[in-house]
Amino acid sequence: MADHVTEPYLVGVEAIAGELLRGKWCVYLHEWLGDDYDLASWRELVAAEAERSGVEVCFVQIPRKDMTLVANVRALPSFEQVTESVAALEHYRGLAAGRGWRGAATGRRSAQ
Repeated sequence: MADHVTEPYLVGVEAIAGELLRGKWCVYLHEWLGDDYDLASWRELVAAEAERSGVEVCFVQIPRKDMTLVANVRALPSFEQVTESVAALEHYRGLAAGRGWRGAATGRRSAQ
């Protein structure tokens, strides 16, 4: 897996639209929302930021994994890309569980 994907990192709500405009997609672990947001309010904020940037977004909740995919409807990732992203997040989630670590994402977290 390490040969195909990078270590997960967290993009703040205000930066998601920019990532989507560059053809990327975001898969969020629900625990990364922390105490700041519940899933519904986070989605509303992401959608509002995206709308301001002219990006039409879609959300796909992955309930068995406690993850949500956010994508630009004009640049959707392939099934294989999503599967690889989910597998990478599960891998790092497993590492985090053993070390009390929230992921490399915490180092790049912007104010949400």
